[in-house]
This record gives sequence, structure tokens and C-alpha cells, in this order.
Amino acid sequence: MDPTSEELAEDELGHIPVAARVHLSHAVVQQLADRGGIDVLHLKGPAVLPGLREPGRHSSDVDVLVRPSHLPLLVTALESIGWEQRTTFATGSVFAHAANWWHDDWGWVDVHLHWPGVTIEPELAFEVFSRDLVQRDIAHRPCPVPNATAQRLILVLHSARSGGTTDVEHAWGAADTAEQDDVRALAAELGAEVALAAGIGELEQHRGHPTYLLWRHFVEGGSRMDEWRARWAAARGARAKTHLLTAAMRVNQDHLRMELGRPPTREEVRAKQRERWRKAAGEVEARVRRS
Repeated sequence: MDPTSEELAEDELGHIPVAARVHLSHAVVQQLADRGGIDVLHLKGPAVLPGLREPGRHSSDVDVLVRPSHLPLLVTALESIGWEQRTTFATGSVFAHAANWWHDDWGWVDVHLHWPGVTIEPELAFEVFSRDLVQRDIAHRPCPVPNATAQRLILVLHSARSGGTTDVEHAWGAADTAEQDDVRALAAELGAEVALAAGIGELEQHRGHPTYLLWRHFVEGGSRMDEWRARWAAARGARAKTHLLTAAMRVNQDHLRMELGRPPTREEVRAKQRERWRKAAGEVEARVRRS
């Protein structure tokens, strides 16, 4: 999440500038990781190495990639000092890659088990991203971050999933040929070639891939029905497709809670469910008329 200049001046927590709070929160999370022997990598925001992102751009939350086998340790550490889980990995995104924790003083932490677009096994992916890591001081505390090649890939993949950002211009466009080749090689090792292609304008080269429609939806947008059609095409196996059908019929109560700022009532969930079905019916009707 990237705030406006007004949001950077003062956020909902009171009088702490968002940028300052995010720096401090990174340091707090790393202190917890150091104490617990937990492997994490800090991503985006103040973790980005110089020259890879538009100057002056900030994040409004903390993003960390945790070694999957260390997730229980990190959750225990976060919750021991007051972070409260607000979304689950299953409901956090299309990729089920991250969950959100909230702290009244420190704000949001997004804990990532893997990075969207990467298709190899998450524990192995963490090892790859940890290769030749860099220690970057955030709020005067050394925090491990991926190396420049890995950060370029992470930023481009994030841009592809976000419908395009200025990150591509700096992380990819400003890179020389050798640096771009290194990013392509890393993407191939991580099984992220299609996602990288979506980020750098080469998606049509992967038109026959099962995830093509999904990445095209992220890049170009579309209706809710277009999204579910793309997710269906990308889902591999009967179990994944069954889970997708269940999710399509159910209101995401985690997101509804974030939207309301409190746990939803049963009636609010039912009302959201009715709204969901009305929108779906409207999209089906409009598609039939067009065809």
C-alpha cells in the first residue's frame, strides 16, 4: 500500500508520520525475529535498495517474507506484543500468499509465505530469495533484504499484480542488459516467467499458459466474472477448482471486517452475500446480451 502525501503527514494512529512508523515497525519485527531465531526477509518500502524505486515513494505497511517452516514462531512473536491477525492466508488474496496483522501502535504487518507469480515450492523459494542477501539498516537496525536482482524481480511482479506501477521503470527499465538477463534467469529458477512477462509487457508470449488469463486480468483489469474465469483457468486439479468454487460463493468476511473497521454482524454478512449474487447475476445478464 502506498499512501498519499497527506497520509504521510499523519495517519490514523495519531501523530506519528506513516513513513517513520513503518521504519520503526520493520525494526520491531526484526528484533522479534532475532530473538526467536526466525528467518525473515524485509520487502518493499524502506527495504528497497537505492535506485530501484521512484525517489520519495513510501509504503504504509511492513512487508516481510518468512521462511514457511518458521511461520508459527513469527506468529507467536507478533501476537506476544499485541499484533492481532485480521486476514488469513486463504482470504488475503487470489494467491493465498499473505496474511495481515494489526497493532494499535505499530500498524500493519503483511506476512508473506511466498511471492505472487513464483510457482516453485515456498520453502525452496525462500532459500533462493535469501541467496546473497543484503543487510540494510532500517531505523538503525540491520534487516536482511534480498539482493538487487531479487528485488528487481519482486518489484516487477508486484507491479504486474497491481496493474502497473512506476516500479517497472526503475527496477526493469533502468537496468542494463546484463541486469535484465540476471532477472530473467532468476525468474526461470523460481518458475515466475509468466508473471515477469506480465510486468514487462511480454505476456502475449505465454498466451497458452494456464495463468495467462489471470495475469492479463491483473494487467488490463476486467469484470468480477472475468477474474473468476481467469482464476478457474489457473487452478490446477480438482481440489483447487473445488476450493475456488467454494470461495466464489462465500463472502470474504476478513475483507468485510477491514471495510467496516469492526467484525461484521450476521445480517451484514447476509446483506453482502445478497449483493454479491446480484452483481454476479447482472454480469451474467450483460454478457448474454453482448453475445
